[in-house]
Amino acid sequence: MIDLSAYKKLYVQTAGQYCESILKSCHKLLQNPKDKNALQNIYISAHSIRSQSQVMGYCQTEQLSGMIEKVAKNFLGEGKAIPKDLINVTAEAVKAIIASLKNIEAINQERDTGSIAKKLEDAYSKFFL
Repeated sequence: MIDLSAYKKLYVQTAGQYCESILKSCHKLLQNPKDKNALQNIYISAHSIRSQSQVMGYCQTEQLSGMIEKVAKNFLGEGKAIPKDLINVTAEAVKAIIASLKNIEAINQERDTGSIAKKLEDAYSKFFL
């Protein structure tokens, strides 16, 4: 197994930047739920977090960011307006990732994000089964 601990600081920093970008895009979506640029930014940022988390071995962060990616991708593909409650749950999920990143930085351990992942999955499944 390869020791990736030297990359932890860079991972936390870049993932945090992607999270901030997603939160800004969520704010834009609250103003215009059909903003394709905001959805595209969420998709790309969440994909980047998911990929980096997978490489670093942070499985819960990978799964939650993958769910955010899935939400953005499907609303982009359908061209539908994303509902405000789903935008809010997505922002809540991003805040959970930020909290987990702080834990990773401090004690090298993810937070349990299972409950917010379920909440996001439930909110998403109302629109895509």
